[in-house]
Amino acid sequence: MQQIQSDELKGVSQTLLIPLHYRVEESRSESSSFKDEIAESFHDAIAYDWSKFDADASQGWMTAAATATFYTRRAVFDEQVRSFLEKAPDGLVVNLGAGLDTRFHRLDNGRVEWIELDLPGVIAFRQKLHEPGNRRHQMIAASILDDYWVVEIKRCARSRVLFVAEGLLPYFTEEEHRKIFNCLANKFPGAEMLFQTNAPSLTAGLAQYTALSKLGMKVEMQWGLDDSRQVSALNPNVEFVQEFPLLEKYLEKHYDQFPEALRQKFSPAMARQVAKIVHVRFRE
Repeated sequence: MQQIQSDELKGVSQTLLIPLHYRVEESRSESSSFKDEIAESFHDAIAYDWSKFDADASQGWMTAAATATFYTRRAVFDEQVRSFLEKAPDGLVVNLGAGLDTRFHRLDNGRVEWIELDLPGVIAFRQKLHEPGNRRHQMIAASILDDYWVVEIKRCARSRVLFVAEGLLPYFTEEEHRKIFNCLANKFPGAEMLFQTNAPSLTAGLAQYTALSKLGMKVEMQWGLDDSRQVSALNPNVEFVQEFPLLEKYLEKHYDQFPEALRQKFSPAMARQVAKIVHVRFRE
């Protein structure tokens, strides 16, 4: 089969290649019990120089940190979505900024309704990868900042809805965060959400130390939460439930390997807030 050219992805959409690569790396690791055959097929079908993400002598620490972050992120989201489906097997999962996420195929219980939402260019790219079809697995081509997709979600919504935003929100401004959370809290009372966020005090210039630097483009993280409980300031109907730090254990062991400039920026004690997954509920 002819490979799909990765240059069809424009701007920040290119970042979807990063989690795909690390998920496949984990899937193909002999030391891992994790397996994602659909992700591997996506990876093989895309014409891209994946060696960009390989470690080099000067940035081995960065690759190790990125690997730890993506492995932990994947595991936490999988665990929390699986927990939701145990409580609501007929629920609806809405994957915001889905990219090439393959969680539906890994966690499908035969009953869940699942919607992948992303920009039209990303959905068009994904549809070229010959993903296995399922009537309970839909794609919506839209920006999360649009309004019209809400109508379709409400049409499909059942008694329980879970929104997932794995790598999406760090690229949005505070004003855009507020718009997103106002929409979800007002339109979907009783729903839950899992999202990744970073600490604003650490995001400035952080991209140069992450896998984003390997893309050969300028992509900057714009906003996030220092304290996860501050999420309620975006909308009073957003109730903080819990958080899951992504780098805490890694930094405790490997902090001394980080560049001096990064160590001056934050202490080991700040590691809990560097990157995390936050679970919230929208009050009814």
